[in-house]
Amino acid sequence: MSIYEEQGPKKPLEIEKKQVDLYESLHNQLGTLLDYEDSVIFINDEITDHTLTDFIIRMRSLLQHRKDKEGPINLLINSPGGDIHEMFGIIDYIESLDVKVNTICRGRAFSAAAVILCLGTGTRMISKRSTVMFHQSSSFIGGKMSDITAYLENVKELEKTIYDMLASRTKKDADWWRGKMRNDMFLTAEELVEIGVVDQII
Repeated sequence: MSIYEEQGPKKPLEIEKKQVDLYESLHNQLGTLLDYEDSVIFINDEITDHTLTDFIIRMRSLLQHRKDKEGPINLLINSPGGDIHEMFGIIDYIESLDVKVNTICRGRAFSAAAVILCLGTGTRMISKRSTVMFHQSSSFIGGKMSDITAYLENVKELEKTIYDMLASRTKKDADWWRGKMRNDMFLTAEELVEIGVVDQII
């Protein structure tokens, strides 16, 4: 009997836990080298399941290592957007924290990234030449008509949630957002302040 047979196959959850522990350990080691004085983390790529996992791990590491445990965290955003479900995951995590999260756009915040920018729990900021774009959720699916219908109904419910969330944090109501987001809506820093998506230009 080989050593592998004696030990038996590793369970998927054990493998996943070891991978997460290793990943978090790496971030903790980096935390001793990086400067956490400004409490900064980044979303600087497409928002995917990996982005969500990385965001949570980096956030946990930052909360553990930074010196100012009570001050706000600064989330810098330069992203083309991405998956709506991972977007909600990031927003839910931000809202679950005991500290405020300032959102700061430097470059661009499109689609899902724009919603995250707007829903920061602290001060929402944008650099003067950055661009933000909102639009409806996109979907490219196939399959049985019943499955497609169920999927589209779910997307409609998620979009309604987004319109309501944006309305709660801006000067425009849900119907305004629904109408404007039928097409790509590009907004300048000044326009974003005017309608209440961000609080200030930096």
